[in-house]
Amino acid sequence: MASTAPVSPLRLPSSFNFATDVVEHWANKDPSHVALYWTDQSLSSTKKLTYSHFARQSQRIAALFASLGIKQGETAILISPRILQWWEIGTACLHAGVVMCPCTMLLVDKDIEYRLQVSHATTFIGDSTSVAKCLKIRSKCPNLRTVIQLDGNAPDGVIDFRTALSKIPSDAAFPVPSCLGPNSPGMIFFTSGTTGPPKMVLHTQTSYPLAHALTGTHWLDLSPGKIYWNLSEQGWGKAAWAWFSTWNCGGTLFVHDDRLSFNPRRTLEVLNKFPITTLCAPPTVYRQLVLDENRQFFTTPQGKPQALVHCCGAGEPLNESVVCTWKEMTDGIEIFDAYGQTETVVVCANQKVNKVKPGSMGKPIPGVPLVIIDTEGNVTKDAEEGDIAISISDDLEFFGFFQGYIDKATGKLDNKISTLPNGKRFFLTGDRATRDEDGYFWFVGRADDVINSAGYRIGPFEVESTLKLHPSVVESAVVGSPDSTRDEVVKAFVVLTSAATPSSATASEKLVAELQNFCKKNAAPYKYPRKIEFVDAAFLPKTISGKIKRAELKALESRRFDEGRAKL
Repeated sequence: MASTAPVSPLRLPSSFNFATDVVEHWANKDPSHVALYWTDQSLSSTKKLTYSHFARQSQRIAALFASLGIKQGETAILISPRILQWWEIGTACLHAGVVMCPCTMLLVDKDIEYRLQVSHATTFIGDSTSVAKCLKIRSKCPNLRTVIQLDGNAPDGVIDFRTALSKIPSDAAFPVPSCLGPNSPGMIFFTSGTTGPPKMVLHTQTSYPLAHALTGTHWLDLSPGKIYWNLSEQGWGKAAWAWFSTWNCGGTLFVHDDRLSFNPRRTLEVLNKFPITTLCAPPTVYRQLVLDENRQFFTTPQGKPQALVHCCGAGEPLNESVVCTWKEMTDGIEIFDAYGQTETVVVCANQKVNKVKPGSMGKPIPGVPLVIIDTEGNVTKDAEEGDIAISISDDLEFFGFFQGYIDKATGKLDNKISTLPNGKRFFLTGDRATRDEDGYFWFVGRADDVINSAGYRIGPFEVESTLKLHPSVVESAVVGSPDSTRDEVVKAFVVLTSAATPSSATASEKLVAELQNFCKKNAAPYKYPRKIEFVDAAFLPKTISGKIKRAELKALESRRFDEGRAKL
């Protein structure tokens, strides 16, 4: 743990409040210390806000909450673009013990209705667009008492945030509630699960706000003076990863209030114009940045990053070829891939103290009891596939994972801690991996996505990554398809480029054979897709965050198999 961090995340403290123990710590150390560097969508307007600013605003907004009757333990849903008030309000929520529930701007009316109802939120805070959606369903949410609008002219029955806050003195003080402890509720995130409605993930005042100091130190390599840009939208857990990781380490969080669809050229322009030292982007972004046309722009005076020294990726495993190409085009900057979930902080990562192995998840973060286990609960041997799990025992104090899923009907918590046949307890992540002889973890896939074909267990990601290397393939989704002799075979739903779309059945068969042979040459032959179906991009079912719902495609294949047998 870096000596600059205000509180160690390796041992649960007896008391902790992010607003006072982290934000005020850096504010007191240097009142001019910049916490957030913001620019608007056009890159023409910028603002630099200090830790002192956020320390002062957390007091004022906490006092505003109290004046509005928003109490400790109540839930406030927050939906807004990347505007400064998001971090001000978030810090105030933690200060006052109001449970913050960030949600994505992509939600429609019924999504907001569901979240308000199952979370029993008493408060909704958003920009004018989000508030308009909320007002359409407000009457269906009996627990909702207070709606606050952050911009524009607030309609009747809605509190104008700026006007209300202007009535709170600039030196207002709000004491942290005496009953607010390290394990008190802190944040709720809704997962974008592959089946069923989203689940509520409950984090404590420490499981994200403090434990992400490990993320910032060991994966992001942050410290005072570093400027970190994370591309995730505010509704996702990864945005909170960035917030807590940066401020725990005394770094500066860079924010681009971009409300347009992703554009790789614009990303490079931002890196060129601003002194960003650290970048975290999903694999899909890096795959775009290494395309030939973007590589060419990268070498121009307008495309070369100004200060970039450290890059990270997370969200899904990153293809080895992309890692190598990025390193080549940036004169040696490696992409440090990592693994974590909405339920956890980063628990496994490529770290600067170790050699990066492209394609690997890296090694467990120091202090994180992360293991790969078999069905009995025993740690697997090298190269043996198993379940990724966090060991739970009385002598291990790691607290960087959620308190549990909140049951929408009863409000009770399910912490998903399992006692396995050998008597040991684990939090099972639902993902599978192998570990090599050097202790590096290698992602295989979701436990329910892994394909079992004639005794071979095949992770869909590797097949999808291989198909992606073919110039005719835009995107693919790989699942297990039922087979009477092999149990399952690999089935790939493939989206082609417009130029590669076959014009006849014969051409289609030829392209299928070409892709199968390509996979045999570029991956272990037993992993090649025995079935390939060409589909339009809209055919692939996805979560709101863009992840393919493989379970739906697998269910489709099962129905087709059953219908085929019924006709025999």
